[in-house]
Amino acid sequence: MSPGWVARAMLVCGLLPIALGACAALPPGDRNEVEALTTQVQALEARLRVVEFRRDQIPAVVAQARGAVAFIWGTYTFIDAGGRPLRHVLDEAGEPVADAHGIPLVDLRGTGPIAVTQYTGTAFLAGHPGELITNRHVAEPWWENEASAPLLAAGLRPVFLRLRAFFQEQAEAVPIEVVRVDAEQDVALVRTVGWTPTAASLITDAPPPPVREGQPVLLIGYPMGLDAVLAKLDTPEVEKLEAVYGADEYALAGRLAATRRLRPTITGGFLWEALPHLLIYDAQTTGGGSGGPLLDVQGRVLGVNAAYLPDFRGGNYAVPVQFARALLAGEGLPVPGPARETPELCADSAAADCRGSGR
Repeated sequence: MSPGWVARAMLVCGLLPIALGACAALPPGDRNEVEALTTQVQALEARLRVVEFRRDQIPAVVAQARGAVAFIWGTYTFIDAGGRPLRHVLDEAGEPVADAHGIPLVDLRGTGPIAVTQYTGTAFLAGHPGELITNRHVAEPWWENEASAPLLAAGLRPVFLRLRAFFQEQAEAVPIEVVRVDAEQDVALVRTVGWTPTAASLITDAPPPPVREGQPVLLIGYPMGLDAVLAKLDTPEVEKLEAVYGADEYALAGRLAATRRLRPTITGGFLWEALPHLLIYDAQTTGGGSGGPLLDVQGRVLGVNAAYLPDFRGGNYAVPVQFARALLAGEGLPVPGPARETPELCADSAAADCRGSGR
């Protein structure tokens, strides 16, 4: 049987239902071959419909997820049992003193500004209104942090000067508090204080989605913090913002939020390994994207973005969603450290003393 004859038979028997009756007159061997080819065509058409559906669905998924993703801003320091914070050490001329590596010296007896660490991260709405899932190292940035370990060992305790979230639907940052953390996995539950978002939660009571190696995924968050946000603006606008706000990055974030320009970054890729405690994918991210949702193309949460390999773009890692669901169900540990910000600690200092340096 010639290829041309088979193609014509496919057209008549596979694509035009009104001609299906004519196929019965074919010899048995030819009829079986045509039926097999028809089945293949129907399967291909079904796959194409799925691809087209997903292509049309992704913009809606992205729009909904963007409203549920929050930009986290944190600033913290360490205090002793008497409440004294670490301060920068100043020389006789009133200038900060640094070690041989250029790292500023800090001490409880220092006379300079309060020594603070500033950081950014990502969280997303999940569960009850106002609840968010993020990483434990975002909710407790000193957790498993080498730089913080000596301070904790010396009996100092961390305190937040700022712990807030920026949402798409809110012009101002909202205070948040830490509720529970996982004992071993890098995931935490936080919630808003004094305001409840209306955007839909990304983790619901619906059954968890299937996780298949090789499936396409979406990742949403704030990698690079404000740097990535500013990179989306034109140069003259960035120069104007920097001229007005200078080094006050928190005020700059507030301005971007108020003008609806504080928007998360969205990347896509594929999930390549699905382990019981870890998901590995190639959707790009970097510092600041921690705590963002890893989604399938239907917008269902597969995991919580947690880590990346700086020198290998294909090695990005998420905590599987079941650990986040466990926290939402009431499991996990009570917060061992501070749950909320304590801005009154800066009452005896200029505002700039409590801003710290971004990371």
